Amino acid sequence: MTKARCTSGALLSLLALMQAAWGTGPGDEFEQLPSGQAEVAKRMLAFIDATEKSFWRDVDRINHSHGSAEPLVLDVPDNGHYEVRVKRGDVAEKAGVMVVTTQVEKPPFVIGGRWNRFFEVAIHPKNPRVGMLHATFSVQISARGDGNIGATMDMMKVNQPPEDLALMDARVTGVFARHGIDRERWRSKSCNKPNAGPWKWHRDGTCTGVSMYGVDMPADDQTFTLVSELYTAVVDAYFGILEKRANAPFSADDLATQDFMRRRWLEDQLFWDVLARNFVPYEAWSAVNAPPVVKY
Repeated sequence: MTKARCTSGALLSLLALMQAAWGTGPGDEFEQLPSGQAEVAKRMLAFIDATEKSFWRDVDRINHSHGSAEPLVLDVPDNGHYEVRVKRGDVAEKAGVMVVTTQVEKPPFVIGGRWNRFFEVAIHPKNPRVGMLHATFSVQISARGDGNIGATMDMMKVNQPPEDLALMDARVTGVFARHGIDRERWRSKSCNKPNAGPWKWHRDGTCTGVSMYGVDMPADDQTFTLVSELYTAVVDAYFGILEKRANAPFSADDLATQDFMRRRWLEDQLFWDVLARNFVPYEAWSAVNAPPVVKY
């Protein structure tokens, strides 16, 4: 992915264009933000724009294709504005982007009644030796004025070569090291949980990425810098792995493991994930990240 730098003037122009496209109202009241939060909001809009453009360039490159994206726009009353784009191919079998502005405050994560954006990229690879990519990033400012940043980034578990797992983990660890932060603090708490009891429907991740939610994730410049660098590192590393394994040989067991991963992901979204079950419309989340094929 290509890292983009924007001047303050370019950021303001981008903000104006996005507000013109999406309108203003609950979840998009930029003018009510104090200067520090406004700067984070501008950075988020610029990051979404630059990352999506880079994401599609990489998808087109590895798929040897430049086809148009399948668009979906949903405006759900008392819920939010959803923009989804999807492409399909022979290496990245299904790749999707979703950008959301929520319009109501609904705990535990959707508290951005004053201003918010939720950004997700997802890839279901064709080769079964590579797990699905799931990467989300949110900035939320509540009606009370407090704000938080959240993120989840991981590969789903298949029969990955150990060196691919080590590469992703090393890239993530390197970002944390540059910021002087303990990497293990933000490793997902769902690592190695059995598919039983409260975890029965939870997706099986590799835990080489991060899960970042909590009171220590304020919507400030420092936190945004950390999370945006992690996001770029994870997505860049994933594209490197996906390209390297595009034509790698695989076995019947690899295919069966991929089938399980894809079914487990769908079950996670239907029965476990709080937002998918209770808030995000099925049409939106299924378009961006449901598997291209599910076998039972």
